[in-house]
Amino acid sequence: MRKKLRLRELITRAKSGDSEAMNQVVQRFTPVVKKYSRRLGYNEACSDLVLWIVSAIHRYRPNTTWGRDELERYFTRKDIDQG
Repeated sequence: MRKKLRLRELITRAKSGDSEAMNQVVQRFTPVVKKYSRRLGYNEACSDLVLWIVSAIHRYRPNTTWGRDELERYFTRKDIDQG
């Protein structure tokens, strides 16, 4: 049985080009993506969020809070764009 990797390790592997790690990261975020897709309320929200996750992985900087801040800005911008 394969050991489940920590998210940080998966992101590091995905950033270096491991497509299986990238798929696993996206799968782990699928419930959150679905939740926020409904909140954003437009048809392409799910795919937009998955693309955001993939691009965020490539911008990943360990030991920072960049992800939380960036995600908040993303949702705030989308709320403004939709309103």
